[in-house]
Amino acid sequence: SSFTYSLHSNNITISIDCNKIDGEIKIFGDINAGPLSIHYVKNGVELTQQYNQIGINFVRTHDFYGPTDISNIFPDWNASVDDESSYNFTESDKVINSIINGGYHVFYRLGESASDNNRLRQPPKNFTKWAEICKHIVMHYNDGWNNGYHYNIKYWEIWNEPDLKGFWNGTVYQYYKLYSITARILKSYNSSIKVGGPCTSSIYNENFTKKFLEYIVKNKIPIDFYSWHMYTSNPYEIYKASKYIRNLLDDYGLKNCENINSEWNIDILSPQRDKDNAKNAAFTACCLTLFQDANLSHAFRYRGTQDNNWLMKLLGFDLSLFTYDGKYKTPALVYLAMNYMKDNIRLSIHSNISNGITCLAGISKDKTNVSIILSNYEAKNSLCILNITNISNDYRFIHYLIDDSHHLQIIENKTFNGQIPIEVNHNSVHFIRLTNSKSIPKEGPSVAPIPFLLRLPFLDPIFKIIGIILLFWLFG
Repeated sequence: SSFTYSLHSNNITISIDCNKIDGEIKIFGDINAGPLSIHYVKNGVELTQQYNQIGINFVRTHDFYGPTDISNIFPDWNASVDDESSYNFTESDKVINSIINGGYHVFYRLGESASDNNRLRQPPKNFTKWAEICKHIVMHYNDGWNNGYHYNIKYWEIWNEPDLKGFWNGTVYQYYKLYSITARILKSYNSSIKVGGPCTSSIYNENFTKKFLEYIVKNKIPIDFYSWHMYTSNPYEIYKASKYIRNLLDDYGLKNCENINSEWNIDILSPQRDKDNAKNAAFTACCLTLFQDANLSHAFRYRGTQDNNWLMKLLGFDLSLFTYDGKYKTPALVYLAMNYMKDNIRLSIHSNISNGITCLAGISKDKTNVSIILSNYEAKNSLCILNITNISNDYRFIHYLIDDSHHLQIIENKTFNGQIPIEVNHNSVHFIRLTNSKSIPKEGPSVAPIPFLLRLPFLDPIFKIIGIILLFWLFG
């Protein structure tokens, strides 16, 4: 196992044999929102350069707060679904074009963004008409309809978090019916696209796990991917949840159905500093390491860009990797380090890891580089001994550190001698590059500072209570 969660601290030995391969490394460059800034944010910047740096591959079209939402594209419910003039693709085209032009793939969420507008939470008045609207959106982006495009968007997710009153005020069975009608109409139009849901906020609600899948199988409804969300303080919970969903899909005979986490991040009710600091960087590194063995097709972090307003920050609700003006936050540096491992072949690891420390190792196909990401999430300081074999001693050892004082900065650069001792301190991430090449990865850019007020822990209980009240008010 890549990870075992415990509160006990020991010295750790990790053995890496550069001749023992363990599959490919998955970067999981999947994100919600961007690269365009949110449309109402003054002086917001496009994040294409940053997304390219950190290896973003797929962008989910959720919470752009208007663009790509059904109510914006088809503003008059009483209009004809077949009439081109019934649709307004102006804003959604800007968003989709920015994703495509950046070189990313679109994961299209069909539904509405989070809001306090109760009208947008109601089930559509006519499910078939809503599904036909969705079909025409597919036609616009994949088949050129209504001055559209030929983008071959594969993934189409039906609604968002129907288990929460903040997104769906209908019954469970109304969602089943909406999913069924929409999935059938979309697949009848184009059998090659992938449809899925229920993008549930909790896998512990059986109405959207077992009972949903029973309904799907019993009625022979198309489902190409099962999507779900999780925010937690323990990365292993996401790992366990993913394994549970994969086993559940297999048990229902859905072995070809993809397992997709379309929203994840650290616990929403944690303080804002823990969204932006080295703790979330270590959490992120731990998750991306665990995901290697979690049977996930995609894992969409929530989110890339946000408006960073003070109320959201005080309540700890700013979940972005980047500030509105394009600055990195500390967790984004982990994606940068992961992208330095793209195209690496994964190496097998043997260790006595038992205290919340994770390790992921890879080797380039030409064997000029070995890369390692080593993280400590919420464990005690530990001494880690890396024993690396079947690699010559003409390599250099370059050690990068992410913590609250270092932003993927080089702290060691020396001749490699086969064994490497590393102090892996509480909430830190270490990127190690062994290379016989003169070219080495760049250090990370500076990160956005955390405002003084948000660093004061005595305010946490007050803001947490306000946050809980607000979440219940918005989402039930």
